[in-house]
Amino acid sequence: MKVGRKPKPESPEEMALVHHALENPIRRRMIIMMVEGCRSVEGIAEAVGPKMLDYHLHRLELAGLIEVTDGAITLTEAGEAYGALIKSQAERGGAG
Repeated sequence: MKVGRKPKPESPEEMALVHHALENPIRRRMIIMMVEGCRSVEGIAEAVGPKMLDYHLHRLELAGLIEVTDGAITLTEAGEAYGALIKSQAERGGAG
């Protein structure tokens, strides 16, 4: 089964979901980890802790940045783009 790859947000509502998902520092850290190759729910949980993990994953999924199937995380096209941007900002000392 091929995973659908959602393009960039197309409406103000979708953009608001992305903004909400990425305004949280834990979710920004999670998306950076995913860009760097950590793509399992278990791996993310080990790094950021299990507290509210399902909630954080759900927010990223609602925003169309990731898809979670059987414990594996797939970044969507938008997730890869936003993740690379956030990683770059963090490396330059910005919000990460």
